[in-house]
Amino acid sequence: MAWTIVRGQAGWPPRLSCIPDPPERLRVRGTLGVAGERRVAIVGSRQTDTYGRDLAGEIAGDLAREGVCVVSGGAEGIDAAAHEGALGAGGRTIAVFGTGIDVVYPAAHRSLFERIVASGGALVSEYEDGAPGERWTFPRRNRIVSGMSEAVVVVRAGAKSGALITAAWARRQGVPVLAVPGDLREEGSAGPVSLLRGGARVAASARDVLEVLGMSGQLEMPLAAAADRCPEPGGDEAAALGALGREPRHVDEVARAAGLASGTTLAALLALELRGLCEQRAGHYFLRSR
Repeated sequence: MAWTIVRGQAGWPPRLSCIPDPPERLRVRGTLGVAGERRVAIVGSRQTDTYGRDLAGEIAGDLAREGVCVVSGGAEGIDAAAHEGALGAGGRTIAVFGTGIDVVYPAAHRSLFERIVASGGALVSEYEDGAPGERWTFPRRNRIVSGMSEAVVVVRAGAKSGALITAAWARRQGVPVLAVPGDLREEGSAGPVSLLRGGARVAASARDVLEVLGMSGQLEMPLAAAADRCPEPGGDEAAALGALGREPRHVDEVARAAGLASGTTLAALLALELRGLCEQRAGHYFLRSR
């Protein structure tokens, strides 16, 4: 069941009243959240890779565990990974539509949208019910994605990705922009590199985002405690760890040394990183934790 909230009404996201060209009203399914809720937008390309999906989900999950609501656009690729990461951590997430609130786009995300509402999150649109997605509606809705948030994280984005429009809106709104670095040879790194050159902050993990929010250090103790409780790595993780040293090695080099496929190696390295056993550097480089 959708409902309408008008700008200035109780429960209206206060940050949206301060942006250029604010929406007059929002159609909502679900719960917008309490006043003062911390929100971060995670956006990126629809056509992404395992690295992008994994990092978007990991950052979203870690933020959700700290009580941060994850905002994104409900699209395929990075948006979906961010929503899924927040849901998997038991957190709240908000999807801002570029269509009417009753239009399921993409159609494959019907189940995702239902889970967002069922978990206490929200679906939001400024458009009339039944409004189809147009070329202009998605870039325009991006100002709401950034305007509801205290920071915008761009994970993977080509040179012409719509995620860069969200980053541009964020800068106009005075919202901090962070970017996840990647392999410079890959298309999905073009957008983050451009943003970093323009003054965006590096987002290597949720810790960097929490620091921008003034919540730095909150992930340190839980991760350290989890590493103490975990058994010694085995299987693919043990093979990947054995191929690491004190100097950064590219994931492909680690894969060859470990005798594993690149995708399997990346998954193992990300799991090891979560346990505090290895560290990641820009461009898919990893090394043993000191």
